[in-house]
Amino acid sequence: MQVDEVSGAALSRYRVGTRLQSLPYATIHRAQRLADGEPVLVWKFGERYSRAAGFLEALQSLAGDDRAVGVPGVATVLDIGAIGEPSPIVYLVTQDAARGFLVGLLQSGGAPGVLATAGAVASALDGLHLRGLVHGDVQPATIAVDGLGRPLLVGQAVRMVVARVDPRAGWLELTRNFRPPESRQPLWPDRGTDLYGLAALTYYLLVGRPPDGAAELTPPSQLRPGLPQSVDRALLKALDRDPSARFATAGEFVTALRQRAVGPDRKAVARSRPTTTSPTARSEPGSSRPQPAQAQPQVAAQDSSGTGLITLTPLDPYEMDSKVRRRSGVLLLLGLVVVALVLVVLSVTGRISP
Repeated sequence: MQVDEVSGAALSRYRVGTRLQSLPYATIHRAQRLADGEPVLVWKFGERYSRAAGFLEALQSLAGDDRAVGVPGVATVLDIGAIGEPSPIVYLVTQDAARGFLVGLLQSGGAPGVLATAGAVASALDGLHLRGLVHGDVQPATIAVDGLGRPLLVGQAVRMVVARVDPRAGWLELTRNFRPPESRQPLWPDRGTDLYGLAALTYYLLVGRPPDGAAELTPPSQLRPGLPQSVDRALLKALDRDPSARFATAGEFVTALRQRAVGPDRKAVARSRPTTTSPTARSEPGSSRPQPAQAQPQVAAQDSSGTGLITLTPLDPYEMDSKVRRRSGVLLLLGLVVVALVLVVLSVTGRISP
């Protein structure tokens, strides 16, 4: 985390703390509500956006939409406002993310598992879509983790507001691969944008780099050997260049992703950890999080922002098929019986001492 011009200052009803991460259009800070000390996150938007005509009103109408309140897995917007003249500061306040953002947790090795992350984000997206809402920017910098280790989708509709000022400002070069290839030109996000972002996020978590929408998709098992074919099938369908061939809901995608075949044991999964790079928000110097563990590279990508390589959380350990478990138990029992009989024979014939 890093101190900047608002760290330690009172911003309306909030005491702003250290900066948690930086986005192209805003900085996100830990903060406390002055009235009761409740921890929150404060998003401080850049001057360009704060000065733009209608920006505050658009932020209030989209990011503050009451329909998003109560959707499980979506961070609650608590406040939106502006202070100061003639140089206003527009801010947005959301519920706290006690463990920080996925970007930083990947660096420290404390991120939730791939399936846990995909499942939580999928549930949040389906909840928003049922209410006629779109998130618009699903990628690692918009996934936070609460105090119980549960992934939390943040920044509801914020990128869509930013796009009203500058359609390209909300995307870094690497994060462009988290939106579908048919949306290369700035377009208003829709459900399909969210679903593709979820699939691209899952691909990124599994192999250490987002899919390249301009090229034919490489099956994840080719980049991380040992992944079952069901994972390949789910991701190839979810990231198909033809939008009509993809899953209709986020829940359908996660269901297909979880239909895993028998795979390697836990040690094999642990050995298969690739490395990855932060696709967006820069890590802040001076953070108290632990240093990244020594990488065991299998897949790596060059980080143009200079944040270096970060260790990837592995896919949840594979579950052995129940028939295989029973067969393995029977074989083990027979082996023990044979060994016991051999020892008895050797003892009777005097070849070994009792």
